[in-house]
Amino acid sequence: MVLETSTLAPAAPAPKARRRIDAVDWLRGLAVVLMIQTHLYDAWCSKAAKGTLAYGWTRFLGGFPSRLFLLLVGVSMAIRYESQLAAGVERAKMVRTAVRRGLEIVVLAYLFRLQEYVLGGGYDWHDLFRVDILNCIGASMVVAAFISAPRRGKPAIAITLLAAAVFMALGPIVGPAHFPSFLPRPLTSYLGGQRPMAWFPLFPWLAWPLVGVALGHYWVRASRDDRAQARAFVLTGIVGAAMTGTVVVIRRINPYIIHYPSELVQQMGPGTFFHRLGLMGPMALLAYGVTRLFPRPRFSLMRLFGQTSLLVYWIHVELCYGLLFGRLHNRLSMGWATGALLAMTGAMAGVSWARLKYWHGWRGRRIRLPERAGNLPAPLGPL
Repeated sequence: MVLETSTLAPAAPAPKARRRIDAVDWLRGLAVVLMIQTHLYDAWCSKAAKGTLAYGWTRFLGGFPSRLFLLLVGVSMAIRYESQLAAGVERAKMVRTAVRRGLEIVVLAYLFRLQEYVLGGGYDWHDLFRVDILNCIGASMVVAAFISAPRRGKPAIAITLLAAAVFMALGPIVGPAHFPSFLPRPLTSYLGGQRPMAWFPLFPWLAWPLVGVALGHYWVRASRDDRAQARAFVLTGIVGAAMTGTVVVIRRINPYIIHYPSELVQQMGPGTFFHRLGLMGPMALLAYGVTRLFPRPRFSLMRLFGQTSLLVYWIHVELCYGLLFGRLHNRLSMGWATGALLAMTGAMAGVSWARLKYWHGWRGRRIRLPERAGNLPAPLGPL
C-alpha cells in the first residue's frame, strides 16, 4: 500500500491572518469630504467671501485631498502586493495587474474630461487633454508598478523610497519646466509643464504614491494583531507630527532656506511635501482611533465615501462647476456656501448609499466588505 505524503508529513502552519485596515477606507472618505468642500467653496463663494479668513482655511484644507488620494493609491497597491505575495503571484503578474488598473483610470480620466467638455458647451478643447488628478492617479499606478512591485518575494521598500526621493527632489525643477514646442503637450504634461495643461505632473506628484507603497507594507505587516496595529498607527502619528514640527522650526529659523520663483513651484518643493506628509500621520492615527471606537457594522460616512470615492468625484465636480448650478457660481457668502456644502455632502452620501445598495458592478456582483486586508477596494473606490 502506498501512503500519501500528506499523511506522513506535518501540516505546514497556516499564515497568521492580518486584520483589515479600516483606517484606509476612512482616510479615503476624509479625502472625499475635503475634496467636496474645496471645490464647492472655490466655485460658489463670492469675491468678498474669498477674502475672509474662513475661506483661507478652506484653501489650506484643500491642499490635502489630492495628496491624500495619491498616498492611499500607494497604500492600496502595497496591500494588493502583500495579498499577491501570500498567494505566490509572480512579479510580472503583479506589475500587469497594477498597470491594467492604472490604464483604466487614465481612460476614465479622459472620459470625464469629455463629459465636462460636452456639458460645458465645448468651451476650450485643450481641457480634454488636461492632466488632472485622475490622470495623475492612473499614470502614477502605471509607473509605480514597475518601481515598487516586490522583487524575489520581498517588498521593494528601499528602491521605492529612493525613487520617491528623486521625484520629490526634481519636482520644483521638472514640474514647472517648459518643454520644447515640437513635443506634444498632452504627453509632456504628464512629466511637467505649465497650467492649464499640467495640473498634476508626475514630478513631484508620483512621490506620494511611492511613499504610500512603503507605508502600506508597514501597516499590513503590523496588522497581525490589535496591539501591533495600534503601535503602527501611533508611531505613524508621532513620526508625522515630528516631521511637520521639524519643517515648521526650519521655516521659522529661515523661511527662505530654499528660494522658489513662485508659490506654485514652492508647492512642489520638499518643504511642502514633508509638511503635508507629516500632517497625514496624525490623520492616520485619528482614522485608526475612530474605526476602533466605531467598528463595523456601524454606519460611517467616511467609510461610505471611501468605497465610492470615484463616483462622488465624478458627480460632484459637475455639480460644483457645471451649468446646472451656474447661477450660484461666485455668488454665495461663506454662510450660504457652508449650508450648500452640507446639502451637497448629504446628496453625495445618498448617491453613495444607493450605489452600494442597488448597483453591484458591471458584472452584477454584489460589493461585499472584504474580511482581509489584502482585498481593499480600488485606489479611488469602486465606481
